[in-house]
Amino acid sequence: MGISIETLVGKDPREVLPHGPTKLLVDQFLWHHPEVGVVAAYTPKLRDVEDHFGVFRGVDQVESFGQAAVVAPTVFLDAAKTGVGFAEYYQTRNVVFAGVGQVYCHHFIRQGETFVCLGNIGQYKFRQMTVSGRIYKIAGGVDLQKYFAGFTAERLRNYDLDERFVKVFEIRDIIGKGIKTDKFI
Repeated sequence: MGISIETLVGKDPREVLPHGPTKLLVDQFLWHHPEVGVVAAYTPKLRDVEDHFGVFRGVDQVESFGQAAVVAPTVFLDAAKTGVGFAEYYQTRNVVFAGVGQVYCHHFIRQGETFVCLGNIGQYKFRQMTVSGRIYKIAGGVDLQKYFAGFTAERLRNYDLDERFVKVFEIRDIIGKGIKTDKFI
């Protein structure tokens, strides 16, 4: 059965991403344009900070960003292009990280602090996507669905958020590549 959605918004990350329940680091997709980028949110759970002094580590931020801003958009485009659904896609392909440019950690995230990943697609060609972006934690009460309902590509490119969002993390040129699953063997 083919895929017929136009956006990741409203899709359950458990359907879109192949990661198991303890490794899935995306709670919801808030804004998405297939050719521009994505905004997704996550709130670290106890299992994410256990043995790390209650802090959601930088390496986990890279993983969360990668899932939200590289894997999900790559799979979305590739599945749509090949006319299959997400489950069918993962029977034959998966996305692996092929590289990361620069990473800067400006702040930290603790258990229970919600953050958003803003990913700008730099390039998508031959099942390979390059994305740059940022993570911001929310300092005050924000209805994220309402806040991002009118978001635009220009606001994404400019990281145009209000003062309730605190920049935590920047990443440049994270690369994901869709490969056949038989390559894992």
